[in-house]
Amino acid sequence: NLNPQQLKVVFEAEGPSLVLAGAGSGKTRVLIYRLAYLLEKGISPRNILFVTFTNKAAKEMLNRAEVLLKSSIQGLWIGTFHHIANLILRKEAEFFGFSSNFSIVDKEDAKDLIHDCIDELGFLKKEKLFPKKEIISNICSLAVNSQKEIEEIINSFYPNLSEYTSHIKRLFNYYNNKKQKANIMDFDDLLIYWLRLLSEKDIYNKYSKWFKYILVDEYQDTNRLQFEILKRLSSYYQNILVVGDDAQSIYSFRAADINNILEFPKVFNNAKIFKLEINYRSTPQILSLANQIIKHNINQFPKTLISIKRDYQKPIIVKTKDVY
Repeated sequence: NLNPQQLKVVFEAEGPSLVLAGAGSGKTRVLIYRLAYLLEKGISPRNILFVTFTNKAAKEMLNRAEVLLKSSIQGLWIGTFHHIANLILRKEAEFFGFSSNFSIVDKEDAKDLIHDCIDELGFLKKEKLFPKKEIISNICSLAVNSQKEIEEIINSFYPNLSEYTSHIKRLFNYYNNKKQKANIMDFDDLLIYWLRLLSEKDIYNKYSKWFKYILVDEYQDTNRLQFEILKRLSSYYQNILVVGDDAQSIYSFRAADINNILEFPKVFNNAKIFKLEINYRSTPQILSLANQIIKHNINQFPKTLISIKRDYQKPIIVKTKDVY
């Protein structure tokens, strides 16, 4: 069921491995077969961490792996970064002064909590044009996920708000203290506390030795915070397999950092690089157009997608009257 490029990943991706998977090249299939191969070799599911971009993807991959193996897989650590973080923090919550039954607020509730903090600090009374809760939420989230200071985020993305920098920093600290007192975490807290856990030697040793193999999907969409977590978790066995495509990196507005994938061979010693260039989705004409555009990227891993489909018409530009 696999082509030679895919098969090579499944059998040879020991140690740090970067799989550059072009669009439509079967990366999901490769991850599922790699997982099945590890389980077939006798690796316990409890010692495998499989990180996906969505919970839906995790469920689909688990189901497909179980169909492939013709048995259920119990104990596998699979899901999004936030899902895995939640599982681990429930075990270690007391380390941060939280109880294990802490609540998780979604993005809208987190924004409302920020609004309460703005009100309690009296910023709206003093400053009629003080930034709205949505903007404050975005600034704080970008700072956490990119591992940068509030000032740097404001200067880079919101220079018009620079006069409020000291207020926003104070608000951020107040917001964090308020959450801790209420035994509440937001989505960003799940990741930042997970990383802080891994800064403690005993806990770091425990989890880096726990996960013998780490598989990561959509690696081009990871941010700096997620990168640091993966780097620490994989430090003992060094068996980290990441699958992604630098040409499909589009989430920088959510702090995704393309350098995570571009610098993988520099960060991980003796990293192997695999390429999946056989495309099962598009016609040769569409791939030719995409290849011609992408070749102009200055920083990239060069690859040329090859279609298995037969020739069809060239892509055309269609002008329309409006968006409808």
